[in-house]
Amino acid sequence: MKHIGKTYTLTYDPLDQQVEFTGVCRLSEAAEARQIFRYLAQIHDAAQGALQLNFRRLRYMNARGIKALAHFITWARRQNRRQIKLVAAHVVPWSVRELSVLTRLWSDVEIIIYDQNFYKSQNLIEDAAFIPLLRNQTRILWPLEKKILRQHGLEKGMKTADICCGCGDVPLLISRELGAGQVIGIDHSEAAIAYARNLRRQFHVQNASFQRGDATALMLEDDQFDFVLCRLSLQIFSRPEQILQELIRIAKPGGRVYAVCEDYDLVLGHPESDAIRHTYRLAAEYGDQMGMDLRSGKKLYGMLAEARLEDIRTDYLMVDTGNADREAFARVIESWQTFSVETIGGELGLNGAERDTLQAGYEAQLRAIRSPYGYTTWGLTACSGRKPV
Repeated sequence: MKHIGKTYTLTYDPLDQQVEFTGVCRLSEAAEARQIFRYLAQIHDAAQGALQLNFRRLRYMNARGIKALAHFITWARRQNRRQIKLVAAHVVPWSVRELSVLTRLWSDVEIIIYDQNFYKSQNLIEDAAFIPLLRNQTRILWPLEKKILRQHGLEKGMKTADICCGCGDVPLLISRELGAGQVIGIDHSEAAIAYARNLRRQFHVQNASFQRGDATALMLEDDQFDFVLCRLSLQIFSRPEQILQELIRIAKPGGRVYAVCEDYDLVLGHPESDAIRHTYRLAAEYGDQMGMDLRSGKKLYGMLAEARLEDIRTDYLMVDTGNADREAFARVIESWQTFSVETIGGELGLNGAERDTLQAGYEAQLRAIRSPYGYTTWGLTACSGRKPV
């Protein structure tokens, strides 16, 4: 059941008893406001219990639209038969600000900030202090990955989206080195997007743009992009299939969806192999407790196949002491060591002995990197599939 306006759509899902608002609700006439009120009142009368109004995909609503909502809530209060839940998101700034006012109209109106606790490690991953770790990783991954991206179908002139783009390094490299026609990077972290925009200005990249967004409810139209990326991100969400569905939705029919995930089972080292393996087993287990799946690389093929993508291609991205600058590799491991031992350790309340055991493997890996005879790896899986035509 839908109500379609000039620039917006209201869609009712009876399974969740939810009305989803999409588009831009900039009402210019009182008649439009009355139509929205009548639609919501009709849904209200057909529902039972709580009714949810979801604004995560609505780019903007003007004062007349808010007034129509206030009119509906005032009417619903008189009926006193439904609880009203308003779903807002920090990445849609107007929604938190304006919808909060409506809760004053009735005690049975609740506002839910969808991305308040978006995922378990959110406060760590989206902190500005995480940006140097991301940049260190890109420094050693990019020389390998740009070849993989070409093999998976990224060609010059393609319209490209990088979802969960972090601090923007990869979208800018795709633009500058692979010649993408237009690149958009989206991330939930305000600090990362600010950093990415600054880099774009610094490098004078004209065909790249960045915006803050929710990877599970992108403010992008269907069937837009030739190539859609999501790197090192599905592994940190408890329900990665929600993001994957969005990646597929915004890809053009025949376009490709590309994902990269780590797999700590692929981290090896010599000569202190036991210490290194033990630390990465522990790190993966602690990651599980933080809602991350740091062994998810091996699961990507199955995820893309289950999502009904075609022509699925898989490659390993194996960084090691033979193909990476050793000191750059060491900086990555040092970043992981600090993040794992101090940040994750602090979140999980690890005691001194547990932190020492975790740290020992990172120290062994650093010795392997800095020894001319040592060897170690960082293993990831890259997987892509074609959206059916």
